[in-house]
Amino acid sequence: MVTAVLVSHDGARWLPDALAGLLGQERPVQFAVAADTGSADASAQLVTDALGADQVVHLARRTGFGQAVEEAVRTAPVLTPDDLPYLRRPSGWDPATRSWRDDAYDMPELPHGEPVQWLWLLHDDCAPEPDALAQLLRVVETEMDLGRDDVAVVGPKLRGWYDRRQLLEVGVTIAHSGRRWTGLDRREQDQGQHDHVRAVLSVSSAGMLIRRDVFEELGGFDRRLPLMRDDVDLCWRATSAGFRVLIAPEAVVRHAEAASRERRTVDCVGRSVASPHKVDKAGAAYTLLANSRTAVLPWVLLRLVLGTVVRTLANLVGKVPGQAVDEIRGLLSTLLRPERIIAARRRRGRPQIDKTEMRPLFPPPGATVRATVEQAAGNFLSSSDPEIGAAGRHGGAVESGPGGDDADFMEIEQFARLKRIARKPGPVLFLVLLLVSLAACRQLLGGGALAGGALLPAPGSSSELWSRYLDAWHTVGTGGTPSAPPYLAIVAMLSSALLGSTGLAVTVLLVGSVPLAGFTAYFASRPLVESRLLRAWAAVAYAFLPAVTGALAGGRLGTAVLAVLLPLIVRAGVAAGGLANASGARGSWRATWAYALLLTITTAFTPIVWPLALVLGLAVLVVRRGEIVAYGLRLLVQLGTPLLVLAPWSLTLLPTGFFKEDGLAYGASAASALDLLGASPGGPGTLNGLMLIGIVLAALAALLRSERQTTIRAAWAAALVALVFAVLANDSTWAGPATLGYGIALLTAATVGADGARSRVAEQSFGWRQPVAALVAFASLAGPLLLAAGWMIRGADGPVERQDPSQVPAFVAEESDTADRARTLILDSDSAAHVRYTLVRGSGARMGDAELTAEEGENSRLDKVVANLVAGSGADQADELGGFAVRYVLVHKGAPREVSRVLDATPGLSRLSQQDGSALWRVDQQVSRATIVPASGSGAAQSVAAGPVEIHTTIPTGSDGRVLRLADSAAEGWTATLDGKPLTRTTVDGWAQGFELPAAGGRLDVTYDAPITHTAWHWAQGALAAVLVVLALPGRRREVDDDLPEEEYVPAEPVEGEGRRARRLRAQAEAEAEAAAGEYDESGEGAATDAFDEYDEYVRQGRPEQHDGSEEPGEFDAFSPAGQGDGDAAPDAPAAVPHQQSYADWDQASYATAEYGYGEQQQYPDAAQQQQYPAADGYGQGYPADPYQGGGQYDPYGYGAPQQAGGYDQQGYDQAYQQGYDQQDYDGQGYDPQGYDGTYDPTRPHPHGNERPDGSQQ
Repeated sequence: MVTAVLVSHDGARWLPDALAGLLGQERPVQFAVAADTGSADASAQLVTDALGADQVVHLARRTGFGQAVEEAVRTAPVLTPDDLPYLRRPSGWDPATRSWRDDAYDMPELPHGEPVQWLWLLHDDCAPEPDALAQLLRVVETEMDLGRDDVAVVGPKLRGWYDRRQLLEVGVTIAHSGRRWTGLDRREQDQGQHDHVRAVLSVSSAGMLIRRDVFEELGGFDRRLPLMRDDVDLCWRATSAGFRVLIAPEAVVRHAEAASRERRTVDCVGRSVASPHKVDKAGAAYTLLANSRTAVLPWVLLRLVLGTVVRTLANLVGKVPGQAVDEIRGLLSTLLRPERIIAARRRRGRPQIDKTEMRPLFPPPGATVRATVEQAAGNFLSSSDPEIGAAGRHGGAVESGPGGDDADFMEIEQFARLKRIARKPGPVLFLVLLLVSLAACRQLLGGGALAGGALLPAPGSSSELWSRYLDAWHTVGTGGTPSAPPYLAIVAMLSSALLGSTGLAVTVLLVGSVPLAGFTAYFASRPLVESRLLRAWAAVAYAFLPAVTGALAGGRLGTAVLAVLLPLIVRAGVAAGGLANASGARGSWRATWAYALLLTITTAFTPIVWPLALVLGLAVLVVRRGEIVAYGLRLLVQLGTPLLVLAPWSLTLLPTGFFKEDGLAYGASAASALDLLGASPGGPGTLNGLMLIGIVLAALAALLRSERQTTIRAAWAAALVALVFAVLANDSTWAGPATLGYGIALLTAATVGADGARSRVAEQSFGWRQPVAALVAFASLAGPLLLAAGWMIRGADGPVERQDPSQVPAFVAEESDTADRARTLILDSDSAAHVRYTLVRGSGARMGDAELTAEEGENSRLDKVVANLVAGSGADQADELGGFAVRYVLVHKGAPREVSRVLDATPGLSRLSQQDGSALWRVDQQVSRATIVPASGSGAAQSVAAGPVEIHTTIPTGSDGRVLRLADSAAEGWTATLDGKPLTRTTVDGWAQGFELPAAGGRLDVTYDAPITHTAWHWAQGALAAVLVVLALPGRRREVDDDLPEEEYVPAEPVEGEGRRARRLRAQAEAEAEAAAGEYDESGEGAATDAFDEYDEYVRQGRPEQHDGSEEPGEFDAFSPAGQGDGDAAPDAPAAVPHQQSYADWDQASYATAEYGYGEQQQYPDAAQQQQYPAADGYGQGYPADPYQGGGQYDPYGYGAPQQAGGYDQQGYDQAYQQGYDQQDYDGQGYDPQGYDGTYDPTRPHPHGNERPDGSQQ
């Protein structure tokens, strides 16, 4: 026996369907009771009209769902066979033969056994299908027939409220992180793939069928869970108690999920309206901590805290700060009340089943992580390709035939998303470019480190890169405190993501620059033109611009990064400037922040992009001078953000440092004027600028196009600005970054000009235009292809190559790590008149050292020592070199012989060996980074063991006035103590750091203390970068509601062309229309007017417009109600629907004719004026005929069985369940059979109360 319990709370918009589903069950319930929790709308009136006043419990507004169910169950009587006589042994009287049957008395008093009491829990926003309860009970009976009587809970399959094919739940569980796990894809369609009865941890409380005795034994829902996760907790407790929870997929319930989808407020938690996300988080934490086994409780708590932190950060990045706060508040509201957890665990006791039986009911290991990754990937892909985003993990599905909401589906392919991606030009283009790049870079793959040209070898690990960026004291040359170049932090982040491999990070940035540049160009050109072929050509041409291939060959890491990000910068800049909006709408702030972020990254590598952005931004400001304040603020953000985030390094670029690039200075003035005109910066890895002359001609030809002139002229303006910067940069450095901007601007103009060029040329009469266009097209196509072929054939290796990162012999590198910390002086020269030197520590210079050395400035004392050394002054240079802790002098291969001869003749230097053409000399005296110098200057200096920066050692006693001398530049941050007593700082030899030592010995500690401002700024810099990333990234899409009514179909409208032929046809059509209008005027104007007059009269009479019946059953057009037409007459009210009688309002005055007959039909005189609940709308009658008619046995699932002939008068049976037995003992109160007064209001045509078809409120 089933008692239905319906809980309502501000659910008037869903209650009509919910009540119709309850009252229209093929297998009706024996009793129904409702609990209304202080609804502010018509919910209480609706359930009262439907069920009767005695069957409705009114509770406070803050009452939770579980408490409401408990109160409703308390008022619902426990029905016995005495209340339902048809459960007893039938009478032996056979009215057909008018005789007594003896076999009836052989049956037991209760032929079907003692009835089992069940509770069917329903929400006011869920509508069960007509056979839902029957299917739930059928699962129970099947299990009992198999001898399994431990089934306590059975749940239905939940589908969407509007999208009736969308699966919401087919059983539910909970992960250790607190995530509600359904195992379904987002928007997964019901194709029968989950239609098998199985055990689950929990089912939703919407449609849950639970044994009443189990419900009371468990104490009902936990009152600490007023709304969400209460179903998981109850079912978990039932499973732990030894009962089983099953899912019945044939039972279908539509669920609106009003609270979780924020379609109504949550009033049952706290004193004010609570956030559903916070309530769900608190419920998840409470459920896990209260029900988890003691052995795994610490792990669950750890996962819960870590998961909360990760989701909080994800919500902040996704720009949903409210949910980030809800995550923290929800967890803390549970953790800060440990007494509740302890009490809940004490009430639950020890589980009655083994943990191995529980394990399959939880998500498999790693399932939530995979789901999160797939969801993130799906969101990213769907933002650029709706088709990819719409496909689920299991592929697409098509209808197998015509049908309604429950039409069958078949899955047509597996791995549909991968196949869709493979058919897209973007991924295919990337793979092709990657193969070409790998073929060209065949010499750059393998062991060793990438170095050469402008590139220095990367440090061994990402931690070394981080330290080079974060340290206040840099051990480069004689040491110093310059600001480290910020691109080190970006490379360090990438290498950290690649498991700390700096070599792999550099390889990805260099070798992967060509395919990545092509992919980003293809992606960024999507708003530019629709033709995928044109976009692919532009992407290929951009990927093989000479600046891109030259950057790879020359080891120019900055230009390679710029090549990848420049298309995205252009797209973001256009969006930020509002240039992409045809309506003239203002650019978005998100695009502004994205542009600022990309500009910040590229400025760290190639500072020249900042003045380029400045000039172009001022040009946009001139164009948008009508909104100068709004766009002035945007320009300030765009240009001020890089300077602020990259400070104080960015301040060193003013005013002329913007032409610098990361790495060593290499390849200045490498391009001729013709090269620059053809977007070639010259140097290794580039070809003559004439190779791309076709693109220049195509961009010039685009100026002849009559449409889209704004875009083309803007591209040409940007190209000219970039060309000017390329000319200026070519005088002092490599012009690659500027020519890259010039090239992408030319490609933009050429691509826009080529869009539709074929049809435009075809419209022209054959002449000189066609051959010229063909030649330009051929040159534009052949140029990039020839560049790609030549680059792949000759290879990408130039100055860059795979080599040993050590720049000195191995034994020299090892000696530099000893306590002496000796250094090596490396000399390199093209002529004896000009010698370059580098003072290195360890195995040689590394990435970032070139910029740090340049910012430190020249050490005049060291310059003088090197000059005297290579000039052969004849003085003893050993003491001078020893003052800089130089033990070895290395002359690189290619240096003039004069340099070697001078060093051979220098006293104090001994030539050791020659390796790979490089000569090495050793200083013939003891050298050390730290020494103790006697006061008188007489006597040998005493070496002190030292580290790379700090010194921690013990020194002996000595004479007064001695000085500790460091071969490092003097700076404010140096401090020294002897046995804890601070030493006086001094400067030695005009540049070296020194400390005055007393005669006593002791523990010596020398450190460099970073200023507090340095550390604070790095923290602030990281925070600014994080905020910038959050502001720049697209926010999480607000498509939290996947179940919305379908939008009204808008048919496609014809679009008129703008070509010459289209204009000619349009003029011809207008002329014909004018001629037809003249003929009509001559013939008079009677027929049409009469027809409209007749139609208006027809509408005024209140006659509805006739339809052809083509609408689907149940279809309702809220914007064109039938009968309204063009007139002002109000539409007719909907036809009355027969209403089921109350469960307790039984007619007892209609048994005069037959003992087992049916009574008179109850008449409703005003039925035409009432809007009744469709008790069995579309599914047949609500209550079946008497199952005992004809003296047959009771069949609890014989719902659809045909009635025996002569059983009852068809005219006398409507939907009132009336049997011919004595029901005097059943004293129940029914509900008003008239239903609620739901008169039709033409101003509210929507079928769901105040809700429009899109889910919003009127």
